[in-house]
Amino acid sequence: MTAHPRPLLLLILLTAFALRIVGVVGQSPPGVAHDEVAHWLIARDILAGNHAVYFTAAYGHEAGYHYLEALFLALLGDNLLALRSLAAFCGLLGVAVTYALARRLFGETVALLAAGLLAVLFWPVFYGRLALRAISLPVVAGLSAIFWWRAWQVSGVEVSEPALSLTKGVKSPPHPLTPSPLHLFTLSGLFAGLSLYTYLAARAVPIFFLLFILYLALVHRRDLKVRWRGVGVFTAVFLLTVFPLLYYLQTHPGAEFRVAEVNQPLTELLAGNPLPVLQNGLKLAGMFGVVGGPLWREGVPGVPVFEPVLALLFYGGVFLSVWRWRDGRYAFILLWLLVSLLPSLVTINAPSHIRSINALVVMSIFPALLIHNLGELSTDFARLSTKRVKLGLTILAFTFFLLYAGRTLYLTFQVWPAGGDVPFVWQTALAEVAAVLDESDGTAVALAGWSPDTMDSPTMTLLRQNDAAPISHFNPQEGTLIIPESGRVIRPSTLPLDPYWESQLTAWGVLTTTHQHTTHYALPTVPIPTPPFPANTPFGDELTFLGYDLTPSHLITYWRVTAVPAHARRLFIHFLDEDGQQIGDMYAFDTADPQSLWFPHWQPGDLLLQKHEIPVPLAEVAHIRLGWFDPYSCDSGPCQNLLTPTGEPFLLLTIEQELRGDLK
Repeated sequence: MTAHPRPLLLLILLTAFALRIVGVVGQSPPGVAHDEVAHWLIARDILAGNHAVYFTAAYGHEAGYHYLEALFLALLGDNLLALRSLAAFCGLLGVAVTYALARRLFGETVALLAAGLLAVLFWPVFYGRLALRAISLPVVAGLSAIFWWRAWQVSGVEVSEPALSLTKGVKSPPHPLTPSPLHLFTLSGLFAGLSLYTYLAARAVPIFFLLFILYLALVHRRDLKVRWRGVGVFTAVFLLTVFPLLYYLQTHPGAEFRVAEVNQPLTELLAGNPLPVLQNGLKLAGMFGVVGGPLWREGVPGVPVFEPVLALLFYGGVFLSVWRWRDGRYAFILLWLLVSLLPSLVTINAPSHIRSINALVVMSIFPALLIHNLGELSTDFARLSTKRVKLGLTILAFTFFLLYAGRTLYLTFQVWPAGGDVPFVWQTALAEVAAVLDESDGTAVALAGWSPDTMDSPTMTLLRQNDAAPISHFNPQEGTLIIPESGRVIRPSTLPLDPYWESQLTAWGVLTTTHQHTTHYALPTVPIPTPPFPANTPFGDELTFLGYDLTPSHLITYWRVTAVPAHARRLFIHFLDEDGQQIGDMYAFDTADPQSLWFPHWQPGDLLLQKHEIPVPLAEVAHIRLGWFDPYSCDSGPCQNLLTPTGEPFLLLTIEQELRGDLK
């Protein structure tokens, strides 16, 4: 199997890259997730000149991966393919890193087996197709492991070692151009430090190295004594590398509030209740061969990492490593695996594949080790020829390679894209809209969505190839409807319009068509609604109040956009009694109010139609005060309002007593 390793390695790497890049835009994933959009926005901020070691957007992000994303956007274009190409590239490098580490520790055969498995397993392929930073952790941390072992083995060439020495295994005579051990330890410390700039789960990396150095002090004290300068250099470089990040987090204690949302098992443990952590431990142990993670956003729920045969080989490789724990190579990969599971062990939703992602560095080495050792045992005890054993290993390896490649293709393209909440999380409906708009004539549309004030607009920008068609965004769950001048409105089929506006559209003669994930409305002529109580009051040069209607429990307002807003706008509405005193709750002024309006993405000519719930009995309402303000301005002083022609920051409507009585 090892006579010609380079062609085999090339085949493995080409297969790994193909599984990670083919159909990565438009097939699987079926759209784009908010987390991926957030990654894109951070990368664009970097290109715009905003630099940091930690970005607080989207629950907080370490900066390292985002600088690579910015580089890929600059080189390959500002698009989704560029973002996911970086993830595919990191996944490919992860396979190469595992190969290099396994080869240095256990030889060519184990390295090829481990790399081949990692290339085709669903877990690493899945994260190699998502524009998320987690996939970079195994690469950077794995490079640290490789340089550590290069430094250790080079510095031990002239040292007499016992039979199970830490330097037993694959060594080569020092080459004249081989870096010195101290330089290699420096590189190891550098990459160990840089790993903390990739993803939150990297916080386990220093825990691993601390525990491994303690292991060396107990079991391989002589080896450690010979190399104490190198270990000291490693530690110093690591601390210097992580200092900027540690300093930032120390001086910004609220930056990582996401941690507090997921660390309930750790909190329970510190409070004296170890049960949640013990339960997580059992789930993590079973993740590799019994039951996988529970979330569709982390793969296919319940599907273990390995199928039964390979799972047995994996657990057998783990047992073999425990049996040979005094050999530092086995202790290294075993401890790496266990520590990599810590982030999932102490957080919710275990087993979490993404929080355990650093296990990818060594995971496939365990079954590869057992396969290789079984081959050696066959040669020793069954008196089989080495050639025959190698042939058997090759056949077994290619069988696993093909079976798992097929399994991964099936899970990636057939099972996962339509499963569970995947269409919702990856916004399949918006991807369908983007495809429709790319083929359109540039006619404006209004698009319903769940997050029109934050993520919908950048999502559509990232998904679309042709930005000719203007889009106005709104959330129909707030009783809102936007009708552009074209009369075209689109919504995800799972996100219905308010029944009131659905009936109004029907009355206006709308033509409704249903696609796979979206519902489209087309009005033959855009209606100019004449509300029962008409008005024509401008607010600044951006909006015109057209009038209103009343029901016993709702206020219906009609607005026309006259210019693209200079800032985000939010509507406020106050209900007043006969004495002009505000009654009920202050409505729509609180930026956390789910019913408040915020339209940063309007187009001139849009009709803004809104149904507002009246929080008090209508009979008590004598006046309604309404207006528009910039919600961001309220953070630094008085809110900046749009003004009416009289210079007032609001419009006061008077509700006649007779009308209030009629609507009881």
